[in-house]
Order: sequence, then C-alpha cells, then structure tokens
Amino acid sequence: MKALLAGWLFALLVAAPLLHAGVDFSASEPAPGNLRFTWIHGSLSAKANQDVRVQVHRYNEHTYILRQNPAVHWEAPFMYLLFGQQRAVLLDAGATQEAEYFPLRATVQRVVARWEQANQVELEEVVVMPLGASDFQIAGLGQFEGWSQARVVQPTPAARLDELGQAWPQQGQLDLGGRVLKFMPAPGLETQAIVAYDAWTQVMFSGNAIYPGRLVIRDFTAYLKTLEQLQAFAGSTPVKALWGGRIEMSADPGLDFILRANYRPNERNLPLSTDALADALGIVRLINGTTDIHIHDDFIVMHGVGRGARAYGWPVYIPEQFRKNNTR
Repeated sequence: MKALLAGWLFALLVAAPLLHAGVDFSASEPAPGNLRFTWIHGSLSAKANQDVRVQVHRYNEHTYILRQNPAVHWEAPFMYLLFGQQRAVLLDAGATQEAEYFPLRATVQRVVARWEQANQVELEEVVVMPLGASDFQIAGLGQFEGWSQARVVQPTPAARLDELGQAWPQQGQLDLGGRVLKFMPAPGLETQAIVAYDAWTQVMFSGNAIYPGRLVIRDFTAYLKTLEQLQAFAGSTPVKALWGGRIEMSADPGLDFILRANYRPNERNLPLSTDALADALGIVRLINGTTDIHIHDDFIVMHGVGRGARAYGWPVYIPEQFRKNNTR
C-alpha cells in the first residue's frame, strides 16, 4: 500500500508541471470566457470611495482583465494580463504612477503567483507592453522597475522592433509559449497606437485605436488607413470582439459621460463588435477630412474638434444611409 501511494505521489509530482502544457492554444474555436459582471463605476465623492484600486476579472483561466478605479483616475483604463505556457504579457499600464493610489505591480504579482501555483508553472518572464504612448497607458510602467520577472517594452519604434520581429512595423508577433499574439500599428487617434490579436480567445485588444468612447481623430489619413486595415483583418480572421482601453459611453445609445467624470453609473459594456468597426470606417469615410462630429450608438467620432466638444447641432450617424445609392 505504501509503495502504491508513493508511486501515485511521484506520478502526480512528475505530471504536475505538464498540466498546463495540455492547453491547446491553437484551437479553431474561441476559448470561452465570462463577461457577466459589472465594473466598479466610481462615486460622486472620489475621496470617499471604498472600492478596490484595481479591479481584477478572470475572463478565463489564462486571460485576466484589470481596470483602474474611476475614483483614482477619471480615464479608468483597462489592462489585459494574458498567460501562455512560458510567458505572460500585460497590455497597458494604467493612468497613475503612484503605487500607493494605484497598486498595479502588486496586483499583477498576486495574479501571476496564483496562476503559477494553480498551473504548476514558473513563468520565464512577464512582458509589460503598452498598446500606445498615451498617459493612461504608460503611467504605471515605473512600478515594474526592480521586479526581476518583469520586462518592460517601451512604446517606441525601436523597442517594438526588437520585441515583435523584423517585419515590424507592418506586423509583428509575441509568442507566450503556444499562445501567439499578432500586433498591428494603429495610428490616427494616437501616433504610437497599436492593436493586438489573440487567436485563442479571438479577441482584438484595440487599446487607443477604437473603443466605446470619444474617438478624436488627430491624423485623418492615418486613422482611415488604420480602420481599413483592421476591417480587412477582421474580414479574413475570426474576431469575436474588440476590447478597447477605456469606456466613455453610457448604456444609453449615443450618450457619453462628461469629460473627467469620476462617477459613471449605467456604463456601456466593454466589447465592441466587428459591425461597430465597419460602422466606424463608414463614418470616417463620410467625414472625408472635414470638421465634424458623428454620433454612433457605441462611440462618437470627432474630427477637427477637441475631446471635450459636444455634439449639439452636428448630424447623427445613421448606418442605413450607406446602403443607399448616391449618398455622397
């Protein structure tokens, strides 16, 4: 009996490191996940807010969504922590530098430690890669200094070339160990914006390229090209949803929250569909470089105006217009 028990324990210990290796990150069907929950939405008095500073949601066993508390910073950005068989990647690093108010590194370390314990895997490294150079994507990068397991990829062309391969900036990839992410440049709203695609979940992490909010175009030609490329990619590759870097829209169609609002009840959900991506492209083509604001149910496209501009007096986008002849 003792010999049988010892043999069983030995087999379990030998097999334990291989448990995670059985995950098929190349499956043709998207990995299931759970988005049936509510994000914390700040409070009227940010000082009195008692919610966690970083909300963590486990979408599935190898995909985590982190969100900064709106009471800590009004941008309330999202970050994504993805695990492969050898490495993990954190996409974006939040809007606040100080760990006292925004303990991003400590939160990521706790999630990584629990994941490693559950999967009996010791990760080689955690890559921290912002999907852009906006303040809400890079403020927390300094927190990862001194953590030997972390490696920060700055949002610069040179750093991305070293990380994503010689085909960059046309395209690039990051292998987490069986789970390979594809990357594409996506400028227009922000010069250094990029997007990532995960074939395992079939999610496009769209960062600061498209999200449910105010899409303020800074470079019209570049943004038109970005949307055309993303639409072409979604037409040839299965994309289940787009997860952006923030939410600025309420659940009421076409209604955004006031700029710098720390309190956001009745917030729109995070994912955008590929239909919304097609609509965004149609809107940008309709604007055609003119000063304009177009309201969509899921976002507001703004060109030639500031982010705080209101849409009073501007036309509302109606997708059916594009199905008629001689629209333009």
